[in-house]
Amino acid sequence: MMKHSVYLCMLLNVVFAGCGESPTSVVSGPSVMVTYESRPLADVQVTLHATETGPALAQAVSASDGRAYFQNMPLPEPSEYLVSLQSLGDGGWILDPKYAQAAKSRLRLQPLTDSELQTIELPRGAVSALTPSRRR
Repeated sequence: MMKHSVYLCMLLNVVFAGCGESPTSVVSGPSVMVTYESRPLADVQVTLHATETGPALAQAVSASDGRAYFQNMPLPEPSEYLVSLQSLGDGGWILDPKYAQAAKSRLRLQPLTDSELQTIELPRGAVSALTPSRRR
């Protein structure tokens, strides 16, 4: 019985060690800021493309401060990135589906390794509440 308890404790340690932030979370390097109504927007997957229908060249997810850090950037970088966005969290909101496709989003970024922090400011209406607001 004692042997099973030891194995159970070891299993629980492994399971809980995987919870929370990953120890390898990237907090430096090329990044962009994602905002809506001038406030940081978390849990948004930012995908960079070279063409409207091209594959993903790099991906990052915005943190609570709105910053999305990219681990692996293509070299050389294209002269311009086309951007697609996807909501990953359940924060009570959803992105307009047009932002999921680089061809429809109309979002563009300059090369990230040569520039200052760039901001993706989503326009009014790009984010919708999942539950209707109550009128007073």
